[in-house]
Amino acid sequence: MTKEDNDNMEIDSSLTTGKQSRANQKNPGFLREVWQQIRLVYYLLRDPDVPFYLKFLPFLAFLYLLWPLDIVTDIVPVMGQLDDMAILLAGLKVFIELAPPEVTTRHLNTIRAKDGYAPLETSQDYAEYDDDGPTIIVDPDPKSLKDDEK
Repeated sequence: MTKEDNDNMEIDSSLTTGKQSRANQKNPGFLREVWQQIRLVYYLLRDPDVPFYLKFLPFLAFLYLLWPLDIVTDIVPVMGQLDDMAILLAGLKVFIELAPPEVTTRHLNTIRAKDGYAPLETSQDYAEYDDDGPTIIVDPDPKSLKDDEK
C-alpha cells in the first residue's frame, strides 16, 4: 500500500466517521492549548537562549498570588480569585510574547508534535532579506514630507 493510498483511506474514514486524526488537526481545544502554554512557559524557563531577566516575569506573576495585598481582595467571593488568575495569565502571556520568537516557535512545535498536532507555520519568511528582517525607516521630521511634495 502506498502512502497516497493510505492518505486517501484516512480521508475516506474521516468523511464517514466525522472524525479526523489528531495529526491532521491544526488547532487543539481550549483546555489543551492552555496546557500547551503552561508547558511552553516551563520549557522557556529552562532554555538558555531566553534572556535571564525575562525569566523573572513568571515568578513575579506567581509572587502576586502569594502577596497579601491584591488589586481586588480575596474576601470578595469570585472576583478576588479572578484577578489573581488574570494577573498570573497576563504575566505568563507577556513572558511568552517577549521571549525570542524562534525559541518560542521551536518549543511550541515540539510540544504540538508530542501531542500529535500539526506544527505551526511561520507567519513571515525573512529568507529574502540579508539580516533579520525588512528595514523600516521612520523619519520623525514632518518637514521632509512637505519638501518631497513640492
